[in-house]
Amino acid sequence: MSEYTIGHLIQRKHSELLEDFNPLFTGHLNEHWTLFFMKDTSFKKKVPDSIYQISNTVPVLHFDHAEDHGWSYEIISNGISKAHFDYNYELEEISLHQMALDRYPEEDPVELLYTNPDFEGVRSQLLAELHQNPAYQEQLQQLFQNCHVEQFTLFEVSPEQIEQLKQIMTQKHLDQLDFMHDLVDQFKEILNLQKMSWISPERLEDDEFDLEL
Repeated sequence: MSEYTIGHLIQRKHSELLEDFNPLFTGHLNEHWTLFFMKDTSFKKKVPDSIYQISNTVPVLHFDHAEDHGWSYEIISNGISKAHFDYNYELEEISLHQMALDRYPEEDPVELLYTNPDFEGVRSQLLAELHQNPAYQEQLQQLFQNCHVEQFTLFEVSPEQIEQLKQIMTQKHLDQLDFMHDLVDQFKEILNLQKMSWISPERLEDDEFDLEL
């Protein structure tokens, strides 16, 4: 079973402001962050309408991570999305699959890329070409266009943390990583969000769901 994480976060010192919005759950992640769920919190690529309403009172950080598929965050303040990042782990495989279809239209792309030993070396060759492809590189660059890490100052994140985020939230840094999952781990470590793992409304009854209430 893959990791499935979703939640909304505000500064802990503002947690009492949530009471007026009747959250489904509120718990303290640590000394800086308070996690909460609303009735309309669900794992969809859309921030719930309730979060935009709450953001008129206090800035909200929305975070989600599906281990096998990707992760995203969004910063909402005064009813407006201030920053957004959405990294699809399958982007490379989707692009590679399309390249195989274009290059070898008479072959099964799954056999070509993964299973048939007669095609040994084709995947690594296409992958090397993909990473040099300007259109693919442009897609990677676009991932970071709206990440606007300076907006984390809304949560009183320190200048040092902002600078660290600026260093990692770039296409150049992504290219240097050994594993695609490293980026989200680095992001969480910088912001002290390490506990944002295996957290979702569906897991509220789990014994492992250990947050300060």
